[in-house]
Amino acid sequence: MALVALRNVTKTYPASEKGGAPVVAIDGVSLEVEPGDVYGIIGYSGAGKSTLVRLVNALEPATSGSIEVDGREITTMPERELRGIRLGIGMIFQQFNLFNSKTVWANIAYPLTVAGATKAEIAARVTELLEFVGLADKAKNYPDQLSGGQKQRVGIARALATSPRLLLADEATSALDPETTGEVLELLKRVNREFGVTIIVITHEMDVIQSIATKVAVMDGGRVIEHGDVFDVFSNPQNPSSQRFVATVVKGIPSPAELAVLRERHEGRIVTISFRDGDASQAAVFVALATAGVEFELVYGGINDIQGRAFGHLTLAIRGADAAVDTVLAEISARVDVTEVS
Repeated sequence: MALVALRNVTKTYPASEKGGAPVVAIDGVSLEVEPGDVYGIIGYSGAGKSTLVRLVNALEPATSGSIEVDGREITTMPERELRGIRLGIGMIFQQFNLFNSKTVWANIAYPLTVAGATKAEIAARVTELLEFVGLADKAKNYPDQLSGGQKQRVGIARALATSPRLLLADEATSALDPETTGEVLELLKRVNREFGVTIIVITHEMDVIQSIATKVAVMDGGRVIEHGDVFDVFSNPQNPSSQRFVATVVKGIPSPAELAVLRERHEGRIVTISFRDGDASQAAVFVALATAGVEFELVYGGINDIQGRAFGHLTLAIRGADAAVDTVLAEISARVDVTEVS
């Protein structure tokens, strides 16, 4: 059974007092997040992804549709029951949302205090989490004495305090530099792997999805326009908006402008060969080209890895007799996708 299930969910905000039309922030979204998933939701600003998070943790009511969390319908649930549901959902924020007047220890302890845990339970859990996030020596520090990465580690520890089954990370790395982003993502992977926590990652950064997510939904205009395993969406995006996102981390077939530059710099026929896990290997393709007696040079593209599965696009400049090139390309095309772009 899905841990989170959305079925035809909408969220409409009424027109402002100054006039204008109502705003449809979420428009007929249906998604299922399985236990143990790291589910990425990606979209440009205004796509509706952060609104979706607020619906999942019931901070805002849906206008219509069904939202189930851990098998319980939350759209019709009274507030006193929703408070119990929220204890099972941890939240990580872009700007950390720590209490500046409280120590690291007190920030992590806060959800447990609200939940009515005993002093002994709080001490044991906070100690465990400080060790887990690597901040045992910062327990008495205040947030303004920490780096951005350390603040987010505190945020993650606080989100885990009540042992939630579900963690919502809303642009959790957007305020961090690339190196710190990598460290935080590795920590979230550990949370998923060692604690078995299901994570929904909201982001506008495709490399975050590539690094951590197992599944992804692409949002645009309040709708989910494409979803599936990260490998499938990255290696073969179907929607133009998905293709733009993937292009930020994956070099595909050269654009007309890029192709013009390649033609100026390289002689021969320009061909893009696309590889997906399970197809012929790069080595087999290169052996076929060499055996055919044609010259080739890698001029564009690269190979990417998604959770141990490889895919990518390599653009080659191939030189040789037309008949020989035609023959070897026909042979290669039987095993991988080949696109001649010149």
